[in-house]
Amino acid sequence: MERDTGPKLRLYLFGAPRIEREGAPVEVGRRKALALLAYLAATRQSHTRETLAALLWPEYEPASAKGEVRRALSAIRKALGDGWLDADREVVRLNDGLWLDVAQFQHLLKVCQQHGHPPTEVCLACRDPLTEAAALAQDEFMAGFTLPDSPTFDDWQSYEREGLRRDLAGALERLARLLGRSAEESTEQAIGYARRWL
Repeated sequence: MERDTGPKLRLYLFGAPRIEREGAPVEVGRRKALALLAYLAATRQSHTRETLAALLWPEYEPASAKGEVRRALSAIRKALGDGWLDADREVVRLNDGLWLDVAQFQHLLKVCQQHGHPPTEVCLACRDPLTEAAALAQDEFMAGFTLPDSPTFDDWQSYEREGLRRDLAGALERLARLLGRSAEESTEQAIGYARRWL
């Protein structure tokens, strides 16, 4: 998932959004630029500039909104460095190589789906990936981050938050069940996961 060469860039969207390069914080400087980066990273797909303009600057005239997209992309490039954004006059996407906590969380849950049991069941091989997934999701998706003048973005953010909350609840339930029937030293952990689940 991470690049083999160059700076290691990480984007954390569980909790308040933050970016790190080799462990040091990276500041984007503009709130909507950070929202744009989060959207590109979480959706993992290309978007037209018009779509991004309507998402983040819905009250602006189209030409002004596109200008804001251009300024936000410039702020992202300045913060991240070259090579992370692929943008032409029409379409914008984030290049591969950025580590994203949400993507890692989802990957760990998919690992458990490959164990040959129903999704609601759990096996001993699920313990490590589920434990790592639960550790990543210590807070809500983009906690405390809102864009009051961009209701469509806030709707998207709420939808993502609810989906991740459901996924985490399922992971915590399975961990609690697995650890609850394991050795005595796991009982405390099982109780902790069960409390978080509830």
